[in-house]
Amino acid sequence: MNIKQLLSAVVAAGFLLSPMVYAEPSTGLEVMKLVEARDDGNDLIQKMKQRLIDKRGNVREREMISFSKDYGLDSKSVSYFLSPANVRDTAMLTWDYADDAKDDDQWLYLPALKKVRRISSSDRGDYFMGTDFTFEDIKSTPELGDYNWTLVGSDKIDAFDVWVVDAEPKTKALVKNLGYSKVRYYVRKDIHMYIKVDFWDRKGRELKHLVSTGIQQIDGIWTATGGLMTNVQTNHQTELVLSDHQYNTGLSDRLFTERMIKRGYRGK
Repeated sequence: MNIKQLLSAVVAAGFLLSPMVYAEPSTGLEVMKLVEARDDGNDLIQKMKQRLIDKRGNVREREMISFSKDYGLDSKSVSYFLSPANVRDTAMLTWDYADDAKDDDQWLYLPALKKVRRISSSDRGDYFMGTDFTFEDIKSTPELGDYNWTLVGSDKIDAFDVWVVDAEPKTKALVKNLGYSKVRYYVRKDIHMYIKVDFWDRKGRELKHLVSTGIQQIDGIWTATGGLMTNVQTNHQTELVLSDHQYNTGLSDRLFTERMIKRGYRGK
């Protein structure tokens, strides 16, 4: 879940007060294309607090800052750990391509080793820095071309109408690389954001659940402000609180390079 995965079409106030009428998509892929195409600004700066909670209730807290920018249908993002000291300046850089034939690029900078590790496609199912999110989860959107999408139907969550969409990896190799045999998305019909995601492991067993804990409009853009990922097999949780959102500030392209993540966060 970039953790972004959670983690937004503008809805006028008058429309919110009127009966909801939706253009119903006919396939799961059409729903996810609506998610992919929703308005999320040209670029974004945001802060993040992570709370890692083990099965005994012990908590580790971390702080991060992230930057993202659209390049047509492609996007780039970078996140830096700010605290605590043992992870400070660890950085994650992602280049997310719309072309399904092109693998996304991801790099993890480990300051203790002064080394950049490239994340290969076979590593996408690995967990990110002890959280309950994999490298695949923290991308802005899932790779639509990797899955067969099925529109299961409609439901209601917390008074919101949602489409229920199942995603199954197209090949056994993808099941192995992604770590999932199936993922189920619950997509709000009014704003085209998913507010809940269920995951099954490679063997088809219930694995974890991601639940949105906050969505609000910021600068006219529907924005995730929190989420909770729970691994039901380990009883471990990762709680995210997103804040200080700044949209469309004109971020420099130089932020999204290997050279910059080696420097650590020095301000925008």
